[in-house]
Amino acid sequence: MKPEFITFTGADDQTDVSGMCALAADYPVEWGILFSPKRQGTGRYPLTVGRFTNMGLQLAAHLCGGDARDVIENGESQWDELLENCFARAQINTADPKVQPALIKEWADRLALRAILQCRGEFPDVRAVDVLFDASGGRGIEPTSWPKPAIGRLNGYAGGLNPANVGNAVQKIAARFAHGCSGATYWIDMESGVRDEHDRFDLAKCRAVCEAVYGVRP
Repeated sequence: MKPEFITFTGADDQTDVSGMCALAADYPVEWGILFSPKRQGTGRYPLTVGRFTNMGLQLAAHLCGGDARDVIENGESQWDELLENCFARAQINTADPKVQPALIKEWADRLALRAILQCRGEFPDVRAVDVLFDASGGRGIEPTSWPKPAIGRLNGYAGGLNPANVGNAVQKIAARFAHGCSGATYWIDMESGVRDEHDRFDLAKCRAVCEAVYGVRP
């Protein structure tokens, strides 16, 4: 069982947008764009977000730090207009178990988005938002095991995935869908595993991941 799509997170100001479009034409991919009020314009947090919009790309905003807290505490973010017009999903990067999915859904519904929350262990019984299992938190650490999916829902898996191990990881994740998971589907997400030795987003690694998961496209 293959993932519905792959999210590649961390396209930066040096990333070739035409290369992103070419990969998206060959494989089902989503591009996770990182937002943080203290980090925008540095490293993995692009300053020129507009260069990724209006290109026909499937985009997910990954809100970190103060941007995530604004949504959790105030039900809004400084990026709401951009998200409403240019993004399909928005991930609130927090491990706080007290976050109320229903309130996050209210914010996302107002912007016509699908919201994503993270979990560190088993998938919670939540349908208001999509849930991404991510015990790594962007540190590139692969978990010792992958949780069983929630029934009848899109489930996300992340943590230490890269071109070398993603094929084996997908086999292990797919095995968790073998029995009693009617209607469950999944996506995978990776960030550190598709960056080069200089911490730059690497489209060649993204393509290698797609080939390992879906096969080489002619």
